[in-house]
Amino acid sequence: MFDRLVLFARRHVAPTPHDVNSEPQFTWRAIIVGLLFGTVLCFSNLWFGLQSGWISMMSLQASLVGFAVFKALEGVLSVPFGPAENVILQTTAVATATMPLAGGFVGILPALKMLDKDETNGVRTVLNFGELCAWGVALAFFGVFFGVPLRRQMVVKEKLRFPSGTATAQMISVLHKRDDPTDDGREETVGSVGSVDNGLRRRERRADDAISEESESGSNEPHEDIAKLGDSEWATKLIALGGSFAISGTYALLAHFFPLLTALPVFGSYVSREWAWNLMPSPSYAGQGIIMGLPTCTWMVVGACVGWGILSPVAKHEGWAPGDVLDWKTGSRGWILWVSLAVMIAESTVSLGIVATNEVVALAGRIRRGRNESSEDVDVETVDARFLVPG
Repeated sequence: MFDRLVLFARRHVAPTPHDVNSEPQFTWRAIIVGLLFGTVLCFSNLWFGLQSGWISMMSLQASLVGFAVFKALEGVLSVPFGPAENVILQTTAVATATMPLAGGFVGILPALKMLDKDETNGVRTVLNFGELCAWGVALAFFGVFFGVPLRRQMVVKEKLRFPSGTATAQMISVLHKRDDPTDDGREETVGSVGSVDNGLRRRERRADDAISEESESGSNEPHEDIAKLGDSEWATKLIALGGSFAISGTYALLAHFFPLLTALPVFGSYVSREWAWNLMPSPSYAGQGIIMGLPTCTWMVVGACVGWGILSPVAKHEGWAPGDVLDWKTGSRGWILWVSLAVMIAESTVSLGIVATNEVVALAGRIRRGRNESSEDVDVETVDARFLVPG
């Protein structure tokens, strides 16, 4: 995601060498604001993650809040806040906000604390403050080391369009009134100088075409018309953004005072009580579904129907999970968890095996080609002139 956002910033901030020098990219003001906002999000994600097991990266919110902060301080800033700085700001905020999940503070660490003494053979499983800090630092470096090789496969080769990165790039383009970075084609989302130059040339051609069309139609102010069009799009997107925030915030406030809104018994009170079949009309989950797309969300719905609609009743009636449905130890909630883990681990293991096999085969091919080229060079260079036959 960070690679895509950096490329977006370079693409729109660096059309000329002058712009590269005039607009900063890495600044301490962006880092500080990102840390402050990310710290607040970190506590929010910790609370939300312990309840649902799901946290939000908040990259969209971070880019919006960061832009709003520097927009309010625009009169006292000597250098304007640019899109490249916004990338650094939201990246810092996201890295801080997602620490509860990345560090296992909403997963493995609470699970270790929930273990009984007989399950741990008397071993202490609760970490103190210093041990938690050391744990977090170790995992931070672990992620950085593994992120480099994974980037080559997922970003450079497979060119995966991460939903959060794509949406954040669009958000930054809207806030800074730049072209939509996702409209130039998937080949430009990979970090090569040529792709950036090609994107700049394409945008210049589109602008020239628009100006020529306006000139041919008799308009004497093509630039003014294009600016009006950009302002109109800006206003429309801001209205949609503000309306969405208002709806989501209103629901969160009402759900706090009326908890029934988080679990509507749309399938009946008996099914809700016995099998925990409820509907949670959360705008935040709806927004995440919009970003993730139809294929992913469709399979999530299929998994929910299979797990809670088929596997859960079967496990209870067969006596595999005789306890309460929502009980993690004796209920079907904990039983179907192992099925889901087996499915995900199997697919990820097979996918990783395929990727590793392809990498090994490609590496072996490069080694063989290198040896062949070396042997050919040696043969040419070591031929003695006495063995040459004149033609």
